[in-house]
Order: sequence, then C-alpha cells, then structure tokens
Amino acid sequence: MTFTKKKLAAAITGTLLASVGAQNASAAAITLDNVAQTGLVYANEIALAATGTNITDGSDEQNMEGLLSTNVIAADTDVRVTLTLSSGTFAAAPSMTVVAADLGNDGCVSTGTTAIACPVPSLFTGGTTADSTVVFNMDTGAKTAAANSHFLIALAGIKMTAQAPVTATVGIQVADRFGPTDLTTVTGPLLSFSPGSALVAHANTIKAVDVVQNSLYFAETNGATGTRSENVGGYGMTFTATPKGVTTNTIDLQDITSSAQATVTAANGFSAFNQGTTGGTITNAAGAGTYSTADATLATMPSYVPGAASDGDGARDITLTAPTGNTVSIAETTLVATVVATATGTTYSAANVNGTIALASLARNGSSARLTFATNPDSAYPMSLRITNPSSVAGPVTLTLTNDSGTTSAAIPITAISGGPAGDLGAGASTALLSMADVFAAVQAADATFDLGTTNKLRVAVVAEFGGGAATNVVLNAFSLSSDGTTFSMVTDAGA
Repeated sequence: MTFTKKKLAAAITGTLLASVGAQNASAAAITLDNVAQTGLVYANEIALAATGTNITDGSDEQNMEGLLSTNVIAADTDVRVTLTLSSGTFAAAPSMTVVAADLGNDGCVSTGTTAIACPVPSLFTGGTTADSTVVFNMDTGAKTAAANSHFLIALAGIKMTAQAPVTATVGIQVADRFGPTDLTTVTGPLLSFSPGSALVAHANTIKAVDVVQNSLYFAETNGATGTRSENVGGYGMTFTATPKGVTTNTIDLQDITSSAQATVTAANGFSAFNQGTTGGTITNAAGAGTYSTADATLATMPSYVPGAASDGDGARDITLTAPTGNTVSIAETTLVATVVATATGTTYSAANVNGTIALASLARNGSSARLTFATNPDSAYPMSLRITNPSSVAGPVTLTLTNDSGTTSAAIPITAISGGPAGDLGAGASTALLSMADVFAAVQAADATFDLGTTNKLRVAVVAEFGGGAATNVVLNAFSLSSDGTTFSMVTDAGA
C-alpha cells in the first residue's frame, strides 16, 4: 500500500486533532458539491497588511463540506483528504470530521447499522500558518464509514496578503490491503472580495441662468423673476450589508469611515454667491460652507459624521444662493465636489468613499442659429454675415465654423472679428456685415489647426446669451454678391 498504518504512525508522530464534535448543516456555509454556490464575500475595504491579515472565521462561515464517498468505506482503511487553497495561508490549523449525509449524525458504524462517531482524522501534513495545503488522514479501524458520508472541514481563518479570490480544492483517496484508490476531487469558490461602500452622485436638474434678468437670477418656466437659489446636486455614501468584515459577519459605514468633508470647485469662480459682506452662500444639510480667501474657485463644506447606513437620497446636496437684490452676474461654470473621508481605524480603508463628483453646471439660457452653407473666403461670390439681436437685453455672441470634413473650430467671440462689435451685441441691434474672409481669419487666429477641409465649403453656428423664444432668438443671415456685381443672394439661418 502507498500509506500503511506503520508508515502513518511514523509520519503523524502521534499528533491528533481535537474532535470538533457533531457539526450540523448550518456549520458548513460552503458546500463544495454545489456547483451553484458562489462562496463567501468579504468587503474589499479590508486593509490587508503587507505581512498578511487573518480573515477569521467569525461564525463558522468558512467551514466547508462535501461528499466523502457514495459507497461504504470498509474497516481497516486509511482515508486521506487533501485541502488546497488557491491563495492565502491558514490563520491556524484547520480540523476535520466525518459525518453522515445529513451532516448532523455520526458517519460511521461498528456492528450492524448503529451509527457511531468516526475516528478523529489526524493532521498528516501541512496546515501551518505558512501553508496553503493540509492533508488529513483517518484510519477507520474496526469501523466502517457509511455510504454517502461527508467530510466537514473547519477553518480557523485564512491569512491574506492580497485580495485575490480563494478557491478550495479537496482530493480524497483511500487505501486498504490492495493499495491506494483515488475517489474524487472537487473544487469550489471559498471567498472573494467586493465593495461594501461607494461614493455616488446625486444629480439634480437645475434652471438656467436667465439672461433676460441680466444673468442675476435663475430662469423659471412660469416666468417668475428673482429666483436666486439653486440646488446643484450633490454626493452620497452608499453601503451594502452583503460583504463580511475581518472578524465579523456584518459591518456598516461607520466601521469604514468616521467623518467626511467635501470641497467644491467652481472653474470660473462663485461670483454672485460669494460677495463677502453683501451676501451669498453655499450650503448643504450640514450647514454653510466657507469660501476660500486665497482661491476664488474653492469652497469647503462642513465636516459630518456618516451614519451606519447609506446617506439618504439628496442628503448631501449643495445649494448656491445669491444675496437679495443681487447685482453681480452669475458666471457660467462647471462645479465639482471632492470628497475626503477619514478611515475609522486601520482595519478598513475609506478609499471607496473618497473621490470627485461632478455637480450640475451653471449655464445661461439663450439661443443659437446656424447656416448649413457658407462660401470659402476666396470664393468668386464673397459672402458676409449679419447677426441680429431681436431681444430686449444685450448679450455676448460666440461663433464656430465647421468644414465639410466634420471638423469644428474653437469658438470665438464675434468681438474678435474685424468689424464686429466692441462688446455685447446690443438689444435690438445687428452687427455690420462681417466678411467670411475676416471671420475665417479670426477663427484661424484662435485655432490655427482649423482649415477649409476637402471641399472648401463651410458651415456657421452662433450661440447668443439672449433670447428664449422665437421672437427673441438670435438671427444669422448671410449675403453673397458675385465679384462682377451682377448677382446678389441672401441666406437665412437654419434655426437652432
């Protein structure tokens, strides 16, 4: 035989594992014979030490069981069970018992059919804190192992240095006077890691900055005026109760982070919302934020203590408020919240709830217009543009060109075009005729890579910070006169 009683006696050196007693089905969360089971899930917030962290067995959840043999295993037979972990090592020596198919009764018989406890398997090799493999051996002696008996392996934890999934492979071999026989090998997932917490955005649809009110307030769909406050959305921490902790079956958000604080960055500054003694605020549920005196684009929100469960939807939303009787235009700008969460201790990392969240951007309402055809600057039919503001408020206008290859230029203010207005296009006013040659030259001055494309034809688009209805939207016209002065044509915009 490959392993006889004498050889086993020499190898085991008389060391036997203490019996863990009769263990019921609830003690084995991992059923290796069940191909559908997915194993245990631990929080990936667990901060593993470089030397390894013991992911321990809080409530026997790392115990595993599987079929030992469908047939009776005869008396005077050695049964050897080998467990191999795909990663990690044992936190302490594991143990094994042999039980009946229902996992609740003794798995051996002596005489007749009376169930009796099987001999306690011995730890043959491995199983130390440096090992990922352990071999158990059980000598049935005068007893026989019942048909469909099961092995039940109890782990005392796994030492991990990296968050790699762990699979368990169990091989079973028996040997009698005729020699060794391999019975079966079964492999199944034991544990993996998954996020328990996350930082998420809470989006909010906001109103446009109203150019009709000189960009001092937000636009209301019902025509109301003077709206000076807007919720620009926010962030929140979420937590799922599914992942397990280092030593416990359940953890919550407060195990991961003890406090959190956000800074808000407005790329173009807070303008109307930060007017010093005149007023203006940035607030959330925790209170008023503080504007930086060194950086006009930065505000710091109050620190807060997260609850055990997820933040409520919108609980960390941020509101910008201009002062009563505001006289400072609200700047168009992107808004970003950067959240820094402090870890509760060294057991878990708060990295999942640190990060950057895009808030709603502040944008003015207004109008746009486009021409789907414009001649090139050197055409025999020189073209000029005329832009009109039919609204009752002055506002800036920007222009882009697109060639027929699909490339769009950088946007330029029409003040950059020779003959263009010196500032905002006045209420009810029109520009002078702006030649396409001058328009193209201004675009290339701002965007040297833009060219006429393969067809030498262009499209024109303008965006104005005025208008809000058909009667007040920006108007774009083009006029073309042949070089011999005999042919004149006019093209009107194709709409927004």
